Amino acid sequence: TGGNRATRPTPATTMAAEGGGGGREIDLSQMDINQLNDLKTSHEQEIEQLTGNWRTLKHAQSKLNTAVVCLNEVGSQEGREILAPLTPSLYVPGTICDTNKVLLDVGTGYFVEKSLAKAKDFVDRKNKMVTVNADQIQNVTQQKQKNLETIVMIMRQRMAMMQQAQEDAKAGT
Repeated sequence: TGGNRATRPTPATTMAAEGGGGGREIDLSQMDINQLNDLKTSHEQEIEQLTGNWRTLKHAQSKLNTAVVCLNEVGSQEGREILAPLTPSLYVPGTICDTNKVLLDVGTGYFVEKSLAKAKDFVDRKNKMVTVNADQIQNVTQQKQKNLETIVMIMRQRMAMMQQAQEDAKAGT
């Protein structure tokens, strides 16, 4: 019965191979329950890591959006008194004296002085890059989630078949 199933897996028993490249698929019907469990664990870990990476990018995106708002407002703030942060919890009073130039954190503790227009351009480009990366991670995570659902479905089917076989064996003795 179902002789085709061994040679031609159904879509429900296959999933995209790791990396998603080249349209390769893994035939889950050829894996034993331990291999499926290992694959399930691997997918759960990858989904957790990808989700953490996505959250980090979304946090960076939020900070960049805040920077855009501030850059758009700073031009009209010359002469305004502010509290300048020395540390995350220590501030000193200050006055905005030149709104045409800003110090821009370009990463790993490096700051670059840029004109307001160039700073806006830099932040916009970085924000677009972060958005693209976050979207790519979200797409990969969704595919991994679909793969995980397929793995779990196959595992449940196998366990139900094993349980049925045990019950049939008990009934036959």
